[in-house]
Order: sequence, then structure tokens, then C-alpha cells
Amino acid sequence: MINFKTRLGYLLGVGTIFYASYGFTNFLTAQRENVPEIVFDWEHRIPFLTWTIVPYWSLNLLYALVFFLCQDPAQLRRYAARLLLAQGIAVLGFLFFPLQISWQKPETTGIAGFLFESLAGFDQPYNQAPSLHIILTIVVGAFYWQAFPKWRLLLCFWFGLIAVSILTTYQHHFLDLPTGGLVGFAVLWLLPEWGIAPIFAPSSQNLTAYHRRLMSYYGLGAVACLLLACLGGAWLWMIWGAVALCLVVLAYGRGVQIFQKQENGKLSVATCALGLPYLLGARLNIVYWLWGKPKSAVIFENISVGSIIVSRKFEAVLDCCAELPCLSPPDAYEQMLMLDLISPSAEDLCKAVEKLDCLQQTHSSVLVCCALGYGRSAAVVLTWLLATHKMKDLDQAIMLVKQVRPQIVVSDALRQTILQADKLYQEKTK
Repeated sequence: MINFKTRLGYLLGVGTIFYASYGFTNFLTAQRENVPEIVFDWEHRIPFLTWTIVPYWSLNLLYALVFFLCQDPAQLRRYAARLLLAQGIAVLGFLFFPLQISWQKPETTGIAGFLFESLAGFDQPYNQAPSLHIILTIVVGAFYWQAFPKWRLLLCFWFGLIAVSILTTYQHHFLDLPTGGLVGFAVLWLLPEWGIAPIFAPSSQNLTAYHRRLMSYYGLGAVACLLLACLGGAWLWMIWGAVALCLVVLAYGRGVQIFQKQENGKLSVATCALGLPYLLGARLNIVYWLWGKPKSAVIFENISVGSIIVSRKFEAVLDCCAELPCLSPPDAYEQMLMLDLISPSAEDLCKAVEKLDCLQQTHSSVLVCCALGYGRSAAVVLTWLLATHKMKDLDQAIMLVKQVRPQIVVSDALRQTILQADKLYQEKTK
């Protein structure tokens, strides 16, 4: 258990850093001349809703309350670390890209008037993008989402009001909302609920020239998105695309842990939010390549290969797709996650064969899946057919698979990897 003094100490420490750094950046920006303001024409139609100052201010209470709701020291430290990281990123944004809101707020009275006056006594019309209020809404909201699952509908409603209130209280322009959202989810991604930060986790990659080539392609895509964002207006949404593509670059550089796929087949909320443009593109890619084609095919007895989108139709699934969620996995669900477009390692194929063999012996229908069912999943099944002596040699196994999945391509490099995996499997099973 955590004693009260420790909780209070964390609150005072983090709160002091918050107010000191926030106030300091406000002061510095106030010394500048011609601080820019980015506002879209349609924003002038946003109404000023006096009562929304209540949900706006409520974030402060919810923020502080978490320090006294944390269940163990690790949770308390993680929450404090998330807040400090959020503060650090926001402050850098305020210093290097200062913005302001010049709108005058209408006169208010009563409790709402008091809350607006209290806010004006501390805040100034700077510290705009990314909105620290939105960043903290996501970080604080993530705690309550995990801690109170039965209240999630109400929590979504209230934290949604908090998010909208930055506009209806004339505290922020619209640009500050999505940029704050990106930073908020980046904080959750960098400091996940379980495990260590993905960028600090041991790399699962043996980088090859092909890895670096793919990294450069996706990196160029991210740069292109940023250049388009420089056009302004609706093109600013391309920043989101750049963030998503940077996530893919990291995955090819560091490994499958970048996508934060969990044991239940879902991606973390942070990965889904940050990588949504890429994930939508990957889904459209599946639709394009599998339009009018079978989504899965039986290869041998009860073993099928196919796309992850048909996983719900099988009694058991071996999931090889690192970048996409398995939305409705069966109870018998195993993972051997691999990256798209990359030949899997012999070690990964060997581990996959072990898992597949167990599933094959205990379930009547087993799907080995990846995005399309042409690459990673086919490689696993080919290795399994060879390693378990279902086929006498690799050429026969390839012919069998190509009868139902003619689109598969087995390169010379993949052939060698499968043979190495077969050798590893035989040594393990001696």
C-alpha cells in the first residue's frame, strides 16, 4: 500500500513542475512580438457556452484525485511519469512553435464567472498547440478507463465534454485539439500500461538491407506527408499520416513490439490512435488484393491459411500478423507475430511450427493467418509440412500450397530460411 504522505508528495511535486513550467512558457511567449494565431474561418461559428467551464475545470480535480486512487507504487510512478512526459513535450511545443488565441470572452457572472476569473488569473492566451488540456484529458482519462470499467460510458461522455470545452470556452483553437490528441496518445504509447517503452524494449530485428530499404520507403512517405501538411488548411491532417508512417519505420527498425499487439489479439489504444491512417490503408489493401478471391483455403487436413479478417470462422488461430488486430479471436488463440514484406527468421518459423503442431492435434479447424494469407502464414505452413514430415520435401509442400494459394511467392532466401527452420525443429524434437 501507498501511504498518504507519499501520494501527497507525488501530487505536490508533479503539480509544482506543472505550474512552474506552464507559467514560465506563458511568460516567455508574452515577451515575443507578433505571436501567430492559426484559426480556420468556420471556428468563428463555435458558440461560447458558459457552463462548459465546469467540465473544463473538472480535469484539475480528476487529475489530482488519481494520485489517491493508484493501487500500487508502480501505478503511481507510471502515472507521474506520464504526466511529466506530457508536460515536457507540451512545453517544447509551446517554446518552439508559440501560438495564441486573441478572442475576447463574453462577460460571465455567478459560479461560471468566478471559474473564468480564476482561470484568467493564472492562464494567458498562449500555450496553445499542442493543447496540454487535451493531452492531460487522454492521460488522466486512460487511468479512469482502466480503473472503472463499469463506468466507461459515463467517462466517455464526461471526458468528451472536457475535450470539447477547450473550444466552447474560447481557450483554444481547433488546431490545438488534434495535435494535443497525438501527443496524448504518444505518451500512452511510450509509457504503456504493461511492460516497458517499445522503443527501449530489446530489438527483435536482425536488420538487413531489405529492412533498411523498407524503412527508407516509409520514411519518404512520412516526409511527403509533412511537406503536404505545409500547405496548411485541411492538409494539416497529413501530420497524422506522417506519425503513422513513422510508427511503421520504427517497427521495421526495432521489431513487432512497436505495434503493441496484446495477447488477446488487440492493438493498444495508443497504437490504434497514432497509426490509424496506416491501419486504414492496410485494411483497404486487404480489400483490394482479396476482392473476389477466397479469404482462406484448406491446405492439409484441418490446417488452413488465410487473412486475419476471417479468424472468427475457425476453432483455433495462429496469428502471424503484427500490424493488424485480430478482432474476434477464438478461445484457442496463439501468436507468432512477424512483420509484413519481410522473410521471417528461422527461429520464428521454428517456434511457429511448434505452436501450430499443438493446435493441429487438438482442434478440428486451425487458421494460420497474416494480412492476406499469402506470405507469413504460407511460410509457416510450408515449414510445418516439411518439419512434421507431412511432405517429403519442400518442393512438394510448395506445390500443395500453390494449388489453393497460387499467389504465394517463395524466394530463394525464404527457401533457405525454411530449410534452416526445419533443421532447428528436428534438433529440438530429437
